[in-house]
Amino acid sequence: MTDPRRPVLTFDLDGVICRPPLGINPGRGQRKSREGMGTKNLLWLTERWRYLGRKPMPGARNGLRALAASFDCQVVSARSDAAGALTETWFRRNIGFEPPLNLRPDWRERPAQFKVRRIVELGAFAHFEDDAHTAQWVAELLPAVFLVDWWRNRWLEGPNIHRIRRIDDAIPVLDRLLREAQSPAGANG
Repeated sequence: MTDPRRPVLTFDLDGVICRPPLGINPGRGQRKSREGMGTKNLLWLTERWRYLGRKPMPGARNGLRALAASFDCQVVSARSDAAGALTETWFRRNIGFEPPLNLRPDWRERPAQFKVRRIVELGAFAHFEDDAHTAQWVAELLPAVFLVDWWRNRWLEGPNIHRIRRIDDAIPVLDRLLREAQSPAGANG
């Protein structure tokens, strides 16, 4: 449940808060379709076990905690809902608290389709992402997307896409965007 008094920030999990497998961000995010159904495959069936033993991204714990003091922070991940209990345990152990988790309920919706739909439903002010395909789509709908800088997403640029290395790199930009949104010109413009 979102807190109506605080702006919502949404965060992808893998590659943003949690290190990706072997520390390698796998996708370029180019030439992906926004249409069609997802696919049920071996990766979907083994999702809950693929996340064991992963560490947080550098600065994730402090950055997420700092933002949670002022924002309603929600995790929106294409991970299977079946990985929910393990993901909650991971947050308690590695981050020290559990933000609300929005995980994909089934394989029929593609990862980006699910994330974009859920981010819009939550009324997010900004989103943190590492997948260029998803970031590009979300940037069409939100004032800001914070793209964790991986070499495979370097091709993506845009006026409301902000490259960051760590979550807390977004704090000054978020402060400015909030001031602009709350100013009389921002409220009327």
